[in-house]
Parts: sequence; structure tokens; C-alpha cells
Amino acid sequence: MKIPKSINRPHQPGNAAACATLKRDASRVIRRLASDLGLRQRDFTVRERRHRRDRTDLYVLHTDTLYVQIAHAPQQTAASMSFRTCRGRDDHTGGRDNAVCLQSIGSPEGYASLVATLRVVAGRRS
Repeated sequence: MKIPKSINRPHQPGNAAACATLKRDASRVIRRLASDLGLRQRDFTVRERRHRRDRTDLYVLHTDTLYVQIAHAPQQTAASMSFRTCRGRDDHTGGRDNAVCLQSIGSPEGYASLVATLRVVAGRRS
């Protein structure tokens, strides 16, 4: 998977165009993950929100058993990605965070490894 440039750039919360590009690109990455996991539209929810205190933008893929998050904060040079288990879509805390290196999923092998790991965490066989 090719990582979009907007995810690897420093976050600019005051720049509306940069925020719109980041939103579009992060949503595409999340939806591609959902597609590659074999999830149907009704099996997942894509959410976005902003932490008021530190102005971090969060983009989330939430299923009944899996929570994948892309977070981009102004103080970071690039976005961070993590995943964890959860119990239903009302569970926003879930298990322990597992960080994902964005550079590693830029390669086909790294992305395939991530998808395989997420399938196991989500309890999906195919």
C-alpha cells in the first residue's frame, strides 16, 4: 500500500485544505483496510474526531472486535497508527494499543503482514 503524503507530513490544524486532504487520505487508508479484511459495509464504522486539548485528529475503523486508529497530532512529524481489540462498537477503550510502523506497511510484504495480523485480532478466518 502506498502511504499518502499527507499522512507523512507534519499536521497543520490551521490549514483547512491540508486538513481536508488528510481526512480524505486517512479515510481511504481505513476503507482499504476494511476492504482487504473482507468486511462488508455493515460490519464496520469509520469515525473521525478531534481531541480538543491537543488538537489531534483521529480516524478510526471500528468493528465489533477490532479498533484501528490513525492519529495525527500537530506536535508529530507524521501520523501514527495503532490497533487493539474491543468488545462491540460501544467499546472505545478496548485492549492494549499495538503500534504500527507506517513505513513498514508501505511495502507489499509489510501490508500483507498487517492485514493478516488484523484478521487474527478480529477473529476472521478469510
